[in-house]
Amino acid sequence: MKLLKYSVTLMMMSLMTLSCTKSSSDLCPGTIRVNLDDALPLKEMASSIDIFMLNDSSSSHFPGNITKIEWMGDSILILDSWKEPGLYLYNPEGVLVNSYTKRGNGPDEFVGIVDFNIVPSGVVLLDTYSTSRLIYLNKNLSFLYKKDAEAQANHFFCETATSSGVWYDRGNVAYGPVKDKLIYYDKDSRKAVLSIPHEIENVTFASYNVFAKISNDTILYLPAVEPRIYKCYDGQSEVFCELDFHGLWPDFSNIKKDNPLELMRSIAEEGKIYSTNILSEGKDLAISFFCKDDFFVMKFRYDDFSTHKLFKVDKNTLESLGALVALKDGCLIFGEPGKLLKIKVD
Repeated sequence: MKLLKYSVTLMMMSLMTLSCTKSSSDLCPGTIRVNLDDALPLKEMASSIDIFMLNDSSSSHFPGNITKIEWMGDSILILDSWKEPGLYLYNPEGVLVNSYTKRGNGPDEFVGIVDFNIVPSGVVLLDTYSTSRLIYLNKNLSFLYKKDAEAQANHFFCETATSSGVWYDRGNVAYGPVKDKLIYYDKDSRKAVLSIPHEIENVTFASYNVFAKISNDTILYLPAVEPRIYKCYDGQSEVFCELDFHGLWPDFSNIKKDNPLELMRSIAEEGKIYSTNILSEGKDLAISFFCKDDFFVMKFRYDDFSTHKLFKVDKNTLESLGALVALKDGCLIFGEPGKLLKIKVD
């Protein structure tokens, strides 16, 4: 009887292994267990740190804050959404060569840029307010045209496959009649993919990156206040993995949500997780978050998140590094106006 039970167990394990064989198109959802006690100090684990200086020209505008950074070939694009709003183009030597900083309500101007994507023809910006617009620029940041976008969107992702679509993240804004969280547009067809969970309606924490590119038509989506990652493709989404923070994820079900700043402060004081962010380079991924004053970065592979590594950055060290803004050449890129730090960790 024991032998029979052992054989049945082996057969079931084999079937599970076969059914969960990882590939870029078929991954079994699982759980990433994030234990903060296992975090390694980043400054001790760094095998190299390279500094890349950003030299501003005599232009009257240059970024005072880094919201997002992308490489377009060898050139660097930096978005500043706060201090000196606009998109800035640097050459491979780090010299500012052009910018798009025309604020206003004119036909070639913007009100408040919150995100941008690189596409084959150039760059697309998301200009968001009550009525959102997409702004198209060429590779030299010259204005091309505008078109309507999803209202109240915070982030977007433009597919560049043959049947291109656009994904929008609306956060958790549910004050009006629209309760959609994740929306997919295929040409002029709008599809509501995910709705806002009731317990986190109007919990509207800012998030720099919620979309991570895996391929031209596949992305990962990390909502601002949900402990899970979705895989999005073909206008649909499915849970890619759950994030288990060992009881440190905030419980939003029975708390006041009318003051986001006070809510964020209380979460930080209680030692809960806040300000999640996701970055990618190919199939290399990084998720970052704060707990109290400490900053954490978890690196893993899209096709093997069982071997993830967690790094910790204390408050004083983070102030010297700047914000985590990109993954490049397998390294973590931290940045602040004037310089980028490329940190390699083994």
